[in-house]
Amino acid sequence: MKQRLVSNFDNILRAKTYFFIKKSLWRYVVLVLILGFLKPINEMNSIVSAMLYFAGVNSILWPLQYLSAKAFAKKINFDAIVEFGEKGIKVNHNNKDLVEIKDWTWIKKIETNKQLVWLTLNQPIPFGISIPRSKLSDSEVELFERMKKQ
Repeated sequence: MKQRLVSNFDNILRAKTYFFIKKSLWRYVVLVLILGFLKPINEMNSIVSAMLYFAGVNSILWPLQYLSAKAFAKKINFDAIVEFGEKGIKVNHNNKDLVEIKDWTWIKKIETNKQLVWLTLNQPIPFGISIPRSKLSDSEVELFERMKKQ
């Protein structure tokens, strides 16, 4: 199965949003609830204070996510035709004269839902690739499902 994967601003922002919601959102909810109960704003209700803290935290975090995605999109220059097979992954870079052969350990985690197949690459800074299921055949989705179980 061949897929063209491009790391542009939209893809990077989608991945950053996915990782934030998946990993960090609950931490921030717990943090602002604790903060709301320990330090209510101007004698307000603790829940209202927590909601205001949450809004404040998000008003800082989302612009930072946006700016980070912009900077990362300029830094990373990934445009490749990626062939996924049972035995490995072949990455043929379009913007470089480079072909890489990787095994399935290159992908740390595979998640599937009704719309997307998410691939989390095994790198020090987590990097996610989303492939719309509409671009995949049933056999290609089955390949990812099999590899997910390994």
